[in-house]
Amino acid sequence: MKARLIGIETTRYSAFFRCLLQEYGEGTLVKVDAVQYHSPQYAELAEQWCINEKIVGTRDFVLTRNGVELFGFHDHPEQLWAAYSELPFIERLAAEKIVRFKVSEER
Repeated sequence: MKARLIGIETTRYSAFFRCLLQEYGEGTLVKVDAVQYHSPQYAELAEQWCINEKIVGTRDFVLTRNGVELFGFHDHPEQLWAAYSELPFIERLAAEKIVRFKVSEER
């Protein structure tokens, strides 16, 4: 059985990723292309990378906790997804009009 995923749509990339880094600031690891960032580096990452132009120029992004991928995209942030377990966070951002989302069907 495949895991359910949340497909995320937004044009507000910088706002989304700033919220993500703030919310998941403890006990996680972020990879932007081949570079790994640990939570103490997230403030700097938010300042330097959370700009739409830089985000759109990123090929690979993944946020993990204990080796489990919670958020990511490959090729372009239009392909952004979240693990189903993170639905409350995504619903909160949708209520704030930062994202729209669709939950995949179970298989």
